Amino acid sequence: MTLQSLWKQLHHRPHRSIRGLTLAEVLISVITAGIVIGGAGYGLAAITAANRTEDARAERRMEMSRALEFISDEVKTARGIARDPAGELAVQSPSFSLPSGAQLLLVINTSRASESIVYYLAPPPANSVLQGPQVLYRWGPAFDATGNYSNANTPTNWASRPLLDLVANTAGTGTCETTNQTQIPTNNADRRGLFICLDTDGDTQQGRLASLQLSSNINRVIGGNERLNLNTQAFARNSSSGSGGGGLPPGLLNPANNGDLTPPDDVSLRFQVLGGAIQCGTRDVPVTTNLEFTDPDGNRTTATINQNNPLNKDPGTVARVRVESISNLRQVNCGNNITISTGPNRPNSNNFRVLKNGDSIPNFIPFNNQASIDVFLRPILGADGRVRIRDNQLIYLFELGTTSQNSSAFDMQDNVVLVTVNPEQTQP
Repeated sequence: MTLQSLWKQLHHRPHRSIRGLTLAEVLISVITAGIVIGGAGYGLAAITAANRTEDARAERRMEMSRALEFISDEVKTARGIARDPAGELAVQSPSFSLPSGAQLLLVINTSRASESIVYYLAPPPANSVLQGPQVLYRWGPAFDATGNYSNANTPTNWASRPLLDLVANTAGTGTCETTNQTQIPTNNADRRGLFICLDTDGDTQQGRLASLQLSSNINRVIGGNERLNLNTQAFARNSSSGSGGGGLPPGLLNPANNGDLTPPDDVSLRFQVLGGAIQCGTRDVPVTTNLEFTDPDGNRTTATINQNNPLNKDPGTVARVRVESISNLRQVNCGNNITISTGPNRPNSNNFRVLKNGDSIPNFIPFNNQASIDVFLRPILGADGRVRIRDNQLIYLFELGTTSQNSSAFDMQDNVVLVTVNPEQTQP
């Protein structure tokens, strides 16, 4: 066979027909491709969402840890934490007002500031960038560039500042030991995203070892909200022992001094006016509270305090303190002023009383339906009616309307002054 004949045979062989895809096959192909692409897209979205959730979780845990660490550091430098924060708030932090709807958590007593530091939870303000549902706030002194308090002795200038946002509305699953710990708040139903377990150590007013239980929420991209729980412990290392151990130093209230204070040189003092009521007829009588200080060199100075302006004295600056109250009757055209002062050989020494922790309040009927003594002492009175202050505190009561104990005006609630002894030395 020649090449020419072979080419003709191949050239004239019938061709097979080329058949295209049917519509069903096209649809199946499209659907299959869509499933594959969709699955890959969902997987990519899930991976991205998981990464974002993990980033949010890590960031949230870091913010929670920082907040707990901040509180712990402040507790470590404190003397103690109030077991009944609401009961001690008016006395330990008179310059602070708890906002409506807020939950009080910590009242931290520290020797580094003139009033106790307060932590509380509250919903975020309207039109705020804060998200809530709860925000952890701190009321206390500001910090300088070195981390020290910059306005420790001017609590009227302290401000409430948010420490942590996105705190949960309900507490986590943690619990306090009912026999060895005090829970703040005491009622489980009142617990929000932060509550405290305060160890019992024999001090009925304040504890030192606190377990902080914090809960927060994050919004996951896929799967809704997620609860995060974190807890830590903090121990108040700055004790209130002072030169005389716990409570008031020996010799501070020598009976021979008749109410004058003679503090050792290693303690500081804080003086606060809690209130009082004195009237002449229907007119309120202004009251002046003076403190006469004698320094170790024998020099004397006088300072005036009121409810809005407590006074602090550093260790080693005071050898003796005289407490004086004056009813300014002349200002209301009601006779001559009456001055009652502590100190030996002072007249009308029955017109003042000094109360310590556990003492009963004097039983006097208030004059002219005025508020009674227990009204001014209510924040620091126990259920048994006795004074419930710390062992390093004492109360002065003054009668300024009359010097006659037989008079109906003799009610011993004209001026109420709180003195807190804050030893400088600390224990590790």
